[in-house]
Amino acid sequence: MTQPTSNRSFIVAMVLTVLGLAGAQVAMFMAYRYAPTQIQNGSLFVATPTEGISSFNLYESYRIFFTHLPWAYTTAVCCGFMLVGGVMWLLMRKPFWDHLTVAAAEVGLVAGALTLLTGSIWAKYAWGTYWNWEPRLTTMLVLWLAFAALIALRAALPPGAKRNILTAVYGILASPLYPLVHAAVEIGQGSHPKSFSYLLTAPEITVTKNVATWGIIPLFVGLIVVRLMWRKVHHSLEVERAA
Repeated sequence: MTQPTSNRSFIVAMVLTVLGLAGAQVAMFMAYRYAPTQIQNGSLFVATPTEGISSFNLYESYRIFFTHLPWAYTTAVCCGFMLVGGVMWLLMRKPFWDHLTVAAAEVGLVAGALTLLTGSIWAKYAWGTYWNWEPRLTTMLVLWLAFAALIALRAALPPGAKRNILTAVYGILASPLYPLVHAAVEIGQGSHPKSFSYLLTAPEITVTKNVATWGIIPLFVGLIVVRLMWRKVHHSLEVERAA
């Protein structure tokens, strides 16, 4: 990695991280100070609230969506990077694309974990349980396990063409899992809301959701750039050790 390239990557990472942190702060302020409490019975959840759960807490709990959704969208971005990285490595055989595939999987693992965590917290208010095996939750868990499996597979193999080929192919095969997650609400009778916009129609909520989405995603893209830089350094060390 040349010095000019390293400097550019660092600048890009810093800009995206700063924008992401600032966007997250604005989104959190809007979530609690601008977006109203959702009070229409039945508009937030598709199941009857569990007896004994405070309806006020349930209606307030939707605010967690303003982080839940951007983290879920980030997993989609990571799947896209994995697909691009895998295809481009098979076509060009350049280390950069291999590094991109792995970096996207690493950040996707974090974003997927946050998505599952925040979704489970809200589910406790809406459904009375942290988890059920309805289609969207199950497919999201499968996607998270796919990120983890790629990283584990990579770590278990010695450096070389075989590891790079398996990484590229795995990244390509795993990338369609997010479209499956997105479509899972149409599979069977699930409790998961089909659309955030469909359930929450107040204009303030829509604006806050958009600010949160475009404010938080750059933070994770910045993390991908940081991991990409680290992967390049790690690759240089592996080459030196093999020499």
